[in-house]
Amino acid sequence: MTPIALLALVAVGYLSPMDRGATDPGLADAATAYNAGLAERADSAKARPHFVRAAELYESAWDRGARTPAVARNMAQARYLAGDLGRCIADYRRGLRIFPHDVDLRNGLAFARGRVEYPFVGDLAETARPRDPPSLLDRLPVSPTRLALVALGLWSIGWLVLARAWITARGGLALSGGALVIAAMLIGGWLGWEDGRKRAHWAEPTAVVMAPGTDLRTGNSDEYPKRLDGRLPAGVEVRLLGERGGWLQIELADGTVGWAPAGRLAKVE
Repeated sequence: MTPIALLALVAVGYLSPMDRGATDPGLADAATAYNAGLAERADSAKARPHFVRAAELYESAWDRGARTPAVARNMAQARYLAGDLGRCIADYRRGLRIFPHDVDLRNGLAFARGRVEYPFVGDLAETARPRDPPSLLDRLPVSPTRLALVALGLWSIGWLVLARAWITARGGLALSGGALVIAAMLIGGWLGWEDGRKRAHWAEPTAVVMAPGTDLRTGNSDEYPKRLDGRLPAGVEVRLLGERGGWLQIELADGTVGWAPAGRLAKVE
């Protein structure tokens, strides 16, 4: 892949919010149900059905192609307000699969993760708490979009300077233009590498525990002994390894492997 093609792909990945389907008519109904839930928040029993309905409508719109960070965020928030922490976290992860650099989705996921009720005793939290790989992109004072634009700008200016140097036969301009082009290539290559690494992380086959008090067992049956003394709370994120007989083989954050009933987990798809 040529440097200019790499820069173009990086820019497209960062600059397009994927608003395809954003005019889905179901989004208006979802917003209406969500607002109805907010109006009834003083009575959780009355509010919950509205939030459940809103989450279902957002999910239907998402499945039809209305895939934007806002839809993923609203879907996850509706799940949370409906009391479904597991699916809330799954929805945030679903959004990050497509928009791995979206700050609001990352912040929403961090908030939801903070609501997972790990036991106060035992080492279950250390065993199951998710560990996302660190990324310098998440700590930069500028967004990846702006950085991609800077790289494209440097690339364009560099080649203009090189063209000017060729016309005027000025060696100093050629050095300056070459430096700008090389800087753009380095920034573009690094952005492409970081982007690929983050997308690969969020694209891993995962699931989230929905039902609190889920046992992790050594085999795909209740007859097998428990893998852990503690039970997995709702919201624990796991990596999917396989499926057999209505059970999922899963791996916790620290590498512990076991089996759990498929009906107690939500796959991130």
